[in-house]
Amino acid sequence: MIIMKEIWNRFKRPNLGALLGLAAASFLFSHNSIADGTDGEGSSAHVWSANMMMATEYVFRGISQSNEDPAIQVGIDYMHEPSGFYIGTWASSVEFNTGSNDGTQLETNLYGGFTGAFSNGIEWDFGGLFYYYPEEADDDNGREQDYVEVYGSLAYTVDSPMEPTMEFGFAYSPDYYGKDGDSIWLHSTFGVTTDLGIKPYVTVGFLDVEGDATTGATNGYEYVMYSIGGSYDIGMFTIDLNWTEAVNSADAVANQELSEAVVLSISSSW
Repeated sequence: MIIMKEIWNRFKRPNLGALLGLAAASFLFSHNSIADGTDGEGSSAHVWSANMMMATEYVFRGISQSNEDPAIQVGIDYMHEPSGFYIGTWASSVEFNTGSNDGTQLETNLYGGFTGAFSNGIEWDFGGLFYYYPEEADDDNGREQDYVEVYGSLAYTVDSPMEPTMEFGFAYSPDYYGKDGDSIWLHSTFGVTTDLGIKPYVTVGFLDVEGDATTGATNGYEYVMYSIGGSYDIGMFTIDLNWTEAVNSADAVANQELSEAVVLSISSSW
């Protein structure tokens, strides 16, 4: 299972994004996007963008989704700037069933929502996200692997030289991946921009899942994850290096080697 993929932030995608694990408002809709149509003042009203990332590993909410193998991720987004409405799709290579060719090797996300800012500068984002795993069979109890989440976030950047930014977000699913119960994901990211252009950040998240199919029909699990990293822009590319760990996640993933990783990625959007 997978991000953003977290609800996206200005430092990295999940990741939604990777999610990111997301994650981290939009994945840089403004980056050299193709515009179609204008509003009354002549600025772009319809903005399209695409993105691609290559990473040494796909980690979502602190747990590897690629069995510690490299991953390729691509996405396409549309945004109607006057209203703040956006939709998009995102896909990543995954590996859940080690030692066999069974199961899916692809995760696809479909999402949409609204984003904007209050008069005091606080940015907001709210939407829905569908996780789809082609060819991934239901478990022995018939529980589906595909699931839906609703998410939201608030972010604020201080107008100062290092532009410190804080983001708080949540994601809720009524029927989590392979489960018969709901889940709540809470996360917060803090980051700055240095004079050298390096953007260090730290993320802390908490996942609470009810009715985990891997531990019993009525048993769930919960754990905390954290990530420390930094990103740097080189032309149209962004290089990101981070260390992430999911603490007390044995009920979520049997192989604890999958709950800690150092991930290097390079991404671009246009």
